[in-house]
Amino acid sequence: MDVGAVAGLVLVVGLLWAVLSPVVFRLLVLPAFARRRGWRARGRPVGYEPAGDLPGDGSQGWETPLPGMMCEFLGTYRGRPVHGIEVSVKRRHSHDPLRQRGKYVRYYSVVTMAVSDRPFQGFNAGRRGTVVNGDPIAFYPDFVEWARNRKLLDTGDVVQEDAGMRSVSWFGHLSRRRMTGALDKLAGTS
Repeated sequence: MDVGAVAGLVLVVGLLWAVLSPVVFRLLVLPAFARRRGWRARGRPVGYEPAGDLPGDGSQGWETPLPGMMCEFLGTYRGRPVHGIEVSVKRRHSHDPLRQRGKYVRYYSVVTMAVSDRPFQGFNAGRRGTVVNGDPIAFYPDFVEWARNRKLLDTGDVVQEDAGMRSVSWFGHLSRRRMTGALDKLAGTS
């Protein structure tokens, strides 16, 4: 093989990995990672787009994925409820008259830890009932409310805390390295 063929092969493999690694993570790696820890997890090859708006009052349940959800997990980490999600957001090319009908997709990820037993001062507590045996599903409405307001354009880790929640958010895909790093960062500041 000559140098050009090797360089071409390296380029093709690199591009394939860049395209396929997020899909492999959300469909294979995340579910296996979650299973070993007793967490809930789900992933989709493409974003979910419902016909109507999602309820924004804490009534969202695990059974219905969030709009644009690519992958999501829910569990406990170092004794605290945690949630992570990667969301795709489609935007229209309104500034380019030649591509007026086209869309582009942006991805953002949020990893959140509940640092209070009553996030949002218990706003969703009436809907969720009591936390039984530390099951983090009871905090899911709170996690959804928090994640819906964290759409970032910053590729670096942005740490935010308020209302009994702490999160690390970034513009880009969720990966095992970013997820575990965010969880360690959140647990280290608890």
